[in-house]
Amino acid sequence: MSRIKITKILAGATATGMIATLGVMVSATPASAHKITCSWNKGVGTPWSTSGKNAKGFVQVKCSDNLDKANTSAQIQLYRSGKWRNQGKKVISYSTAKTIHVNDSAAKRIGGYHYRTKGTHFGQHGNIFALPTYYSPTRYLVRNG
Repeated sequence: MSRIKITKILAGATATGMIATLGVMVSATPASAHKITCSWNKGVGTPWSTSGKNAKGFVQVKCSDNLDKANTSAQIQLYRSGKWRNQGKKVISYSTAKTIHVNDSAAKRIGGYHYRTKGTHFGQHGNIFALPTYYSPTRYLVRNG
């Protein structure tokens, strides 16, 4: 059985202003033959101290098969002044493997703070989907001046 894709097309402009027309484009392209499911590997990625000055964490997505496209990110965060804040730059992976593993590391702030790893994942196999944002368990890490 095939599904029909319907795409909205917005087009048209004049010298006096924008005129929008809404059209429909029909494609007889069949939908993906099988369904792929993905989920976070929960309870992993708790940040740890790789040195006196750095923290490292990771996120992991497990899928039932390879994806066509994917965007998975990991970001170390620390809890300071009542808010979770990004620490360093996030790392993005475009891996489409069954298991997607993304590491991040960042410099620790001087003093003691709770750290966690934040993960986001968008995938595509036929339809585009997103997993809810993932937050690893937290860990209290200290950096001396």
